[in-house]
Amino acid sequence: MFRLAMFRLAFALVLLGLAASSQAGRPLQAEDAGVIEVQACEVEGMQADRRGGGADQRQRSLQLGCGIAPGWELALQALRPNELVLAGKVQLLATPWRAGEAQVTLVWTLAHRRTEFDWDRSSLGLTLAASLPVTRDWTVHANLGHLRDELLSEDSLGWALAVEHAGLGEDGRWQPMAEVFGDDRHRPWVNAALRLVLQPGRLFVDASAGRQLGGARARLTTFGFKWAF
Repeated sequence: MFRLAMFRLAFALVLLGLAASSQAGRPLQAEDAGVIEVQACEVEGMQADRRGGGADQRQRSLQLGCGIAPGWELALQALRPNELVLAGKVQLLATPWRAGEAQVTLVWTLAHRRTEFDWDRSSLGLTLAASLPVTRDWTVHANLGHLRDELLSEDSLGWALAVEHAGLGEDGRWQPMAEVFGDDRHRPWVNAALRLVLQPGRLFVDASAGRQLGGARARLTTFGFKWAF
């Protein structure tokens, strides 16, 4: 039961990171505070592999997210083999800060899983996400949230802290980032990630590799893409 709970928590954190705009979010597990602009949309695809700790599994997802009003974003995600996630973001604060804008956003997720007879609610999450540009090139993202696992009848307090670079090289195509994340039930994770800009503002590919500290030292790798239109 403990191993199953740990596995589900890891992928729940992946879900929170998927409802994202073109900055942060994928391929990080930390959520950013940016919101998709009104009448703009994004399609994201992802494959995540978890190894170690007795819970090896592969999961694939496809998501469509759109800006539905100023400061409001809505996304629908299909997760193989049998889960649907409705997610949204509501921007609470946006104010000029140094070379950019400091933002605070409320992120929510509602997941349902297909069972033998019906669709049952599997999890409900609420996260407060903050993004702060500390220099012209570096932005810090911080998360604090609550996750309710309906299948296990458990509650957990999740957190994440990440740093993201605006882009290396003359064209800024390579965007490295790193993070630490976890919850109040299990050991934390560390994660390194990289996003490659194929077409500025429109097409991206990304990858990440993370490891849980101590214990079974479970590993999580992801590969994904994003198309904005």
